[in-house]
Amino acid sequence: MKQSRALNSLIVSRMAFGVSIWALPGPVGKAFGVDMTRDPLAIYLSRLMGARDVALAWELHVSEGDAQRKWLIACMVCDAADTAAAIAAGRKGLSKFTTAMLLAASLGPMVRGAMVLREQ
Repeated sequence: MKQSRALNSLIVSRMAFGVSIWALPGPVGKAFGVDMTRDPLAIYLSRLMGARDVALAWELHVSEGDAQRKWLIACMVCDAADTAAAIAAGRKGLSKFTTAMLLAASLGPMVRGAMVLREQ
């Protein structure tokens, strides 16, 4: 299975983020400007997000052809939802720094996903 650079980048970054936020929600949250150390619900939700990203990355890695294209689109839909959530949170008072970090984290994979779709 030959994978493009953009696809490999997408798989590796999504997998790394998913594992990191699941295993180390406090430090990853802090990098995004969020203190999750006192809120068990925030830690739980970050681990849900981490598990989702690991599953999506895994399916992108093991699938091929039309199945891989469908998983890529599913990833992009999740990233679009994450982008909308970041914008909504920013409008509700989330700091500009955290909003910008969340937008970068969701828009980056969406752009790489569009690059991969264009290659296919």
